[in-house]
Amino acid sequence: MRMRSKLTAGLVLLLAGAAPAAAQIMGGGGDHMGGSEMMGGRMTGMMDMMRGGMHGGAATADCPGMTAEAAAFSDERPWVSVALAHAKDLELTTDQLKGLTALREDFQKDAARIVGDIRTAESELGRLVARKPTDLQAAETKIRAITDLEAALRIARVKTLEKAGAFLTAEQQKKLGELGRHMGRMHGAGMAGMMGAAPSAAR
Repeated sequence: MRMRSKLTAGLVLLLAGAAPAAAQIMGGGGDHMGGSEMMGGRMTGMMDMMRGGMHGGAATADCPGMTAEAAAFSDERPWVSVALAHAKDLELTTDQLKGLTALREDFQKDAARIVGDIRTAESELGRLVARKPTDLQAAETKIRAITDLEAALRIARVKTLEKAGAFLTAEQQKKLGELGRHMGRMHGAGMAGMMGAAPSAAR
């Protein structure tokens, strides 16, 4: 009994670690261990994150040794959507617009399928853990399946970024990187303004 209790405690800790991982990737969560609200919020964040990206090259002063494009594309922003939204700034051709749009649509279909599979698996895992005594082997198998799905989602994103980058010229990639850094500064300034306004609003 003591050994089973230790194993169960270890499994709970493992599950606690699995939830943040799913949140980073696409918003996992189950009906029994965090509920639909948590799943909905994390899922939305992941779908936003997974809409695109690109990379390229020119030195940046902010991060010595890293190219401007690599620095800009190193986060989880929806780069394909950003590129399409700034089509005029980047002077995208008709073929580039078609190619990037098709890439985004294909990725969204794949991501939606994987997200659905993770949602189902997380819900099944929640039911497994809620059942006492917990079938540890079944729970472990389910956790590993979820991890594989999360990896598949990340891999799909990386592949999409590579394909998207091939549609852009070096100059366009550089411009997109600059746009990304500008957006980051605007976001940072906005957050700082909100933080500064909070104390005065409370007075």
